[in-house]
Amino acid sequence: MPRDVPISIARQDDPELPVRALLRPYRRRWRVVLLALVASWVAAIAVALIPAREYTASVVLAAVPNTRNGALPGGLTAILGSAQLGGVQSTPYFIAKLLMLRSVITTVAGENVADARGGTVIERLLEEPAASIRPTRIEPTMRDVVSAEVDKQTGLITLRARHTDSAVVRQIANRLVATASETFVRVSRAQASSQRAAQGERVDSARRQLRRAEERVLSFLSSNRAFTQFSPASISRQQLEREVATAQTVYSQARTDYETAVARELEETPAVVVVDPIPTRLLPDPLRLPLKLVLASALGLLIATVVLWAKGDFTRSLSGAAGDANGNGPKIERPTQGNQGVRVAEI
Repeated sequence: MPRDVPISIARQDDPELPVRALLRPYRRRWRVVLLALVASWVAAIAVALIPAREYTASVVLAAVPNTRNGALPGGLTAILGSAQLGGVQSTPYFIAKLLMLRSVITTVAGENVADARGGTVIERLLEEPAASIRPTRIEPTMRDVVSAEVDKQTGLITLRARHTDSAVVRQIANRLVATASETFVRVSRAQASSQRAAQGERVDSARRQLRRAEERVLSFLSSNRAFTQFSPASISRQQLEREVATAQTVYSQARTDYETAVARELEETPAVVVVDPIPTRLLPDPLRLPLKLVLASALGLLIATVVLWAKGDFTRSLSGAAGDANGNGPKIERPTQGNQGVRVAEI
């Protein structure tokens, strides 16, 4: 009699994890996934619509260069001229730092807002009376509202103030620019005043040296009314005349520097100029609801994945896929056909 011949048909190993094995838990637990997505969408819509709309007052500034520095030639003369004019120069990074100084922002925080509601800036930001506001809260609150950035390519300074009160952000942006300019002028004047006092002492010293040199020449001429051209007296007279000329040069230079310091003390050169002012009407910041919904969807899928992983759905799905790839699946025996009795085992 013919014997049954078992025939085993085994599948080859799959080197990659099948995508259906990864998607199977999501299809099986679609209610959990849908619940996570709906919850994340509701949270995103609530975050976008429930809080008050914010307004941004943005102004673009440009630093005013020092014209005297531009007129100086290169080399040692430029170094000496810069030292003479003082160390404070209106560079973009200096102005950006000046806008965010503690003294500047605290001064603006104590000013009154020019609208019907009234009150100071810090009272409107914190929505509290001035008596209950601690001084340590003023600077952090202002720094959360204000930001200053410098464009390295163009050197322009962008000052932004963002809050839910449009009148407050407009007041902060305008007053920060004005207060920073006043601070720069005050610092420049302080340096010019110190230089004026120092140059005044230099002028007095040069005047005294010139007067002594002229007195020596006068004394020499009164005691030596006649002398030959190449005599020792003639050489002494030439030395005295050179001392007088040198003293006159020093006095003239000191006098010029003194007048320059006086002019710098009296001038009011602004630190910045406004390139792009604040618009007349401030519009609220865009909601960006589609972007928030996309991010919320990604967060919802992540939460659903964590929940499914905690329940072990991915472990069972991956273990079943690995068993199918290794040939350890369930066997199915088909009945024998005819007299040949062929038994086939599929995996």
